Amino acid sequence: MRVPAPQPLDFRVLADGVIRNNMGLGGIEVEAASEVRDGRVVFLPTNQSFPLRGPAPAETGAARRRWRVLEPFHPPQTALAGADS
Repeated sequence: MRVPAPQPLDFRVLADGVIRNNMGLGGIEVEAASEVRDGRVVFLPTNQSFPLRGPAPAETGAARRRWRVLEPFHPPQTALAGADS
């Protein structure tokens, strides 16, 4: 899905919507302009951030990257990991 205007993401609502539509949820990956700051992934330009689990990318500045969402049903534990890790 492509989102035309930047907006904060609620992964719990997204995951719940997928399941309510009788589809299985194998996981969520998101591709977004982001940077890594102080152990957190920050989505640009909304500045919404999530903890980073796993290694940080070699280059942490602003770039378009793919992230794997961990624990989407438990917002206090929701974190991101590199989609390739």
